[in-house]
Amino acid sequence: MKPIRIVLLAAWRRMAWRDRQALGALVLVSAATVAFVGLWQPAQARLAAAERLYQQRLALAAEINRAPPPAQANDPRPLSVSMSERAQADGLDVQQLEVQDDTLRLTLSGDARALLTWLHCTEQNGAILQSLILDTRGERLEAQLVVRAPAHR
Repeated sequence: MKPIRIVLLAAWRRMAWRDRQALGALVLVSAATVAFVGLWQPAQARLAAAERLYQQRLALAAEINRAPPPAQANDPRPLSVSMSERAQADGLDVQQLEVQDDTLRLTLSGDARALLTWLHCTEQNGAILQSLILDTRGERLEAQLVVRAPAHR
């Protein structure tokens, strides 16, 4: 049995010059097509995806830079007093309130929207939530949280 290289070389030599040119052109076109489909198109798709991701992150960074800084409350009252008064004003029931140094343990219940809004405002005013447990009690939401006073108080 002859090696395939020898068989192909003999077949190449038996071909007419015009057939050799046509076969060579076919090989070149096939190689260019494979290179385009296998290398160029995936690279362009990755480039487009990277550009989209970059633009999304750039827009997000611009949005973050436009956001106002969190409001820092300059309330001279103790954290426990201001938080419990704000909770009652928002229609929440303060079930437990323990003060320990600069840490406050609270258990609140009320309407879910009011409670979540109160939590958001508490964080926006600079209080640091160390732990939060949310639980539903029928139609009401109950929150058990540990809050630390901001450093500037």
